[in-house]
Amino acid sequence: MASLQNLTTGMNQLGGRLNDVASQHSSLRPPDPAQSPDPGHASDPALQAPAPTGPQTSQSREPFIPTPSRYSGEIGMCKQFIHQCMLVFDQQPLTYSSDRSKVAFIMSLLSGKASAWAVALSNSGSLVCNTLNSFTSELLRVFDHPLQAKEASSRLLSLRQGSGSVSAFSIDFRILATECGWDDKALQGIYYRGLSEEVKDELAARDETANLEALISLSIRLDNRLRERCMERNFKSRNFVPTFQPRASHLPDLPAPPPQVLSTSEEPMQLGRMTLTQEERQRRFREGLCLYCGQAGHILRSCPKRPKD
Repeated sequence: MASLQNLTTGMNQLGGRLNDVASQHSSLRPPDPAQSPDPGHASDPALQAPAPTGPQTSQSREPFIPTPSRYSGEIGMCKQFIHQCMLVFDQQPLTYSSDRSKVAFIMSLLSGKASAWAVALSNSGSLVCNTLNSFTSELLRVFDHPLQAKEASSRLLSLRQGSGSVSAFSIDFRILATECGWDDKALQGIYYRGLSEEVKDELAARDETANLEALISLSIRLDNRLRERCMERNFKSRNFVPTFQPRASHLPDLPAPPPQVLSTSEEPMQLGRMTLTQEERQRRFREGLCLYCGQAGHILRSCPKRPKD
């Protein structure tokens, strides 16, 4: 009975201690931000939360753009090079915020003759290097010589597929067609004329296409299928194993007898009093047997059973 009273007293003391700990924890809890601040302290700047300082790196980070390939002055490639540089400037406006930085970026990618031209231009103190538009215009004037419409038309008319694929032929055709500026109907006829004869034969069995893009797409599919079939035929021919008919087991393993010359003037072969039929005569001749005795290994003229007279 005394033990039960001691246990009850200990549990009551433990409950009291737990209540004290809970009250201390609630007193240390920070104030709820959802509660409205004291109106008397709302206007005090010292009690207001400080505003975040420093640049927001997540917002100022610019996208990564691959650096364009170096340009050494190849004819016809200058416009593509400038276009790639302009893409970098558009996606990274903070890095290249001035014309001087953009011109310096373009100069750093020049090599060969183009680099020598840029160095001479910069050393001369030319005002062309001060603005992006003037520098790119001068670069195009020196190194870019686009095809004239007349020259592009001449090259388009002489363009042929040859032994290459329709895909490669179509790329060259699209570039020259853009320079010419001809209408869709004329370009369809020129494109068809430049295809190989095999592709033309396949197109002859199809309905006419509605426009140039449909004709190019259909021609590429047909050409790819023709090339696949050619590879299949070559593979089968390399792996072809001829089959031979086995020799009949009842035939003797003897060399083939020389051909016998039949004479229409000879009388029908006889064995005793029996005359050979036409079928039996053909069978013996086909199997290489003697026409007189029907045995193998010799012919009629050397038959040992044939009377000499």
